[in-house]
Amino acid sequence: MNLQKLMKEAQKAQKKAAEVQEKLGQMTVTGSAGGGLVEVTATGHGQVVGLKLQAGAVDPGDLEALEDLLLVAIQDAQKKAQELQEKEMSRELGGIGQMLGGMF
Repeated sequence: MNLQKLMKEAQKAQKKAAEVQEKLGQMTVTGSAGGGLVEVTATGHGQVVGLKLQAGAVDPGDLEALEDLLLVAIQDAQKKAQELQEKEMSRELGGIGQMLGGMF
């Protein structure tokens, strides 16, 4: 493969990766904890955009348990966002998506 063709392919991949990143910003994932007592919604970039609490999640005498549930739900949402990013990059860019995934 000559250098000019390689550069064109890299530019195409970079453009496609930017498109995927934009798409990820519009997608959402939901993380949960406590069997659904706490749900956190995040964008495909991992930015938390929503939170739902079921009545059983709030015990005024045990706020530490609620804090733990929130933390677990946030971490679950972020993990799912990371998995979504990897899936979309791989789907859209094939093998090169994994090489570029951390760059965008």
